[in-house]
Amino acid sequence: MMPAQRSELAEASLSTGPVGLEYPPDVRLVQRRPVSRLTIDDGTALDWLMSGTAASAGPAELLDGVIARLVAAGQPIERATLLMSTLHPQLLGITANWRGDLGVCDEVEVNAHVRETTDYLTSPLRPIIEEGRSIRVNPQDPVAQSTYPIMQTLAAAGYTDYWGFALKRDDRQFTLMTLATRQAGGFSRATIEAVEALRPALALNVEIVSRGKIAEHVLDAYLGRRIGKRVLAGDIRRGFGETIEAVIWVSDMRNFTSLSDRIDSAEMIRLLNAFFEGLVDAVHEQGGEVLKFVGDGMLAAFPIFGTQSAPAAAAAALAAARNGLVAVDSLNEAQSDEPSRDLSWRPLSMGIALHRGPVFFGNIGSRDRLDFTAIGRTVNLAARIEPLSKTTGRRLLLSDKVAELIGEPVEELGDFPIRGIPDPVSLFTVPEHGL
Repeated sequence: MMPAQRSELAEASLSTGPVGLEYPPDVRLVQRRPVSRLTIDDGTALDWLMSGTAASAGPAELLDGVIARLVAAGQPIERATLLMSTLHPQLLGITANWRGDLGVCDEVEVNAHVRETTDYLTSPLRPIIEEGRSIRVNPQDPVAQSTYPIMQTLAAAGYTDYWGFALKRDDRQFTLMTLATRQAGGFSRATIEAVEALRPALALNVEIVSRGKIAEHVLDAYLGRRIGKRVLAGDIRRGFGETIEAVIWVSDMRNFTSLSDRIDSAEMIRLLNAFFEGLVDAVHEQGGEVLKFVGDGMLAAFPIFGTQSAPAAAAAALAAARNGLVAVDSLNEAQSDEPSRDLSWRPLSMGIALHRGPVFFGNIGSRDRLDFTAIGRTVNLAARIEPLSKTTGRRLLLSDKVAELIGEPVEELGDFPIRGIPDPVSLFTVPEHGL
């Protein structure tokens, strides 16, 4: 990929053809919507921003609503971007990309580490984000192309004006917009004035939308996507919840207490973060939901509902468990980016138990301090099965309720007495890496 093409990563989009936008791994497409084809009879952008409708929209709907009305009023905008920061440990921000020529407006999430790339460092977005400066250049200008490599791509596409400006910037947050046109001579004074007249109302609406996204991402980071969305929707009454079928994951790190006594606290936190990162990624990649961390333990669920059948949930949980164990093995073998200078934690070991049954998803706690979690006999039994991974010498244990759903041969380990359970429980395992 040529540097000028790659530099479009800084704007969170790679234009690869006339039929649509494709995104690199650093960028996740959240939604794609067709651009609105409006007329002057649909009202002005200012009227729409002041109506209250825009504030209830998402980033892509907000950007499309404004730009489509400006275009209907005769403003020659052909490309626009709205970027807003968010409080999320893994995201630089949320971007809406409006492309009139492609007829799409996308909402994407941009990974935080993009900020460390050459693409970002040479992007026109950088001075807007870090200094609050406005940028206006002609992409056809060789000086602009050498300063901002993305201008080479825009120039090749025929663009004649690029304008970027901050809507808000402080020590914690930023929002910005960029506009581009192919019109000969670039944006006219009338277009600049029309956009400037919208900036106060636009900034207010973007602030409202941004705060909604921040709330969503904070809840996602601390509670998980499924639960976070429910809490944001208002499911916060103590005792509120529902009973669903799920495959439950319970995992635990071995020798955590002795490690905590032996390793410096700050380094232990780094080790736990590296440990959990591999497990959480494995669960999320298979559509599971991480519900809770308790010290070195983790509780996750693979719900059985809608199109997610019981065998599909079991297969997803098993794939996640295998991938999680691979991640722990990789952590043990890594030669660089060590999570701890004290390597006495090696080799790190763990156990995972998978069990299926009904669980109660809901709010528990006091009147002013709630926890949205999963409880019930299924969770309790999974938690009591997991320690048997030490007894059996197998890192991955399946209850009979999960083993019967697995579409591959399983190895029976025998019947085991479980504290609090009247009858022994049959446990099974499978090769960890599916070999």
